[in-house]
Amino acid sequence: MTNIAFVDTETTHLDSALGDAWEVAVILREFDDNEPTDTEYVWQIRPNLATADREALEIGRYLERFAVPPHAEAAFTGYEDGPIVPMTRFQAVSAILSVLSGAVMVGSNPGFDDRFLRKLLGPGAAQWHYRPLDIATLAAGFQYGQASVPHATGAVLQRDDLPGMPLSSRGLSRRMGVEPPGADGHQALVDARWARDVYDAVTGTRAPARDGAA
Repeated sequence: MTNIAFVDTETTHLDSALGDAWEVAVILREFDDNEPTDTEYVWQIRPNLATADREALEIGRYLERFAVPPHAEAAFTGYEDGPIVPMTRFQAVSAILSVLSGAVMVGSNPGFDDRFLRKLLGPGAAQWHYRPLDIATLAAGFQYGQASVPHATGAVLQRDDLPGMPLSSRGLSRRMGVEPPGADGHQALVDARWARDVYDAVTGTRAPARDGAA
């Protein structure tokens, strides 16, 4: 089966032409005899702050959370209560490329992450599947499907209860029984876990988790 990569980035700007990704989280779901296992990875990369947007930095709590040592270009920060592993930018980019290679990217507005990752990794470097999956679109389709076959679930959704445009990822998440991130949101790993949980709520999947390696 094709690997699935639940992805989130924290960035210095909403526009990839002006900003950079400074934190990248990937939960890579791999399959062995159709049995899934999730591995968590988090990297931070020292960004160019010359064109950074102050609000974007505040949302991601950049000043509070940026953990790359002063002498380093990047770091693996994915160990829970573990060491921060300094890396060169090239090492971090190579690791991200390796983890994402061939995977289908899943996230909340993954097109945003796709743009920043392509900028970070360089022209022509993207090796993930060309069709990312947005959890809001996935959850909305699931709920419209439920409404069309009430006999299958015992639930009847009224027209006014169905998702409207523009889609709200947080509202759709709650409809799926997954509480979206609160005060701990806008951390790349927290938001990647949220995307994973919504996907699993729709698909009825669950996988054991493990920490990745730098």
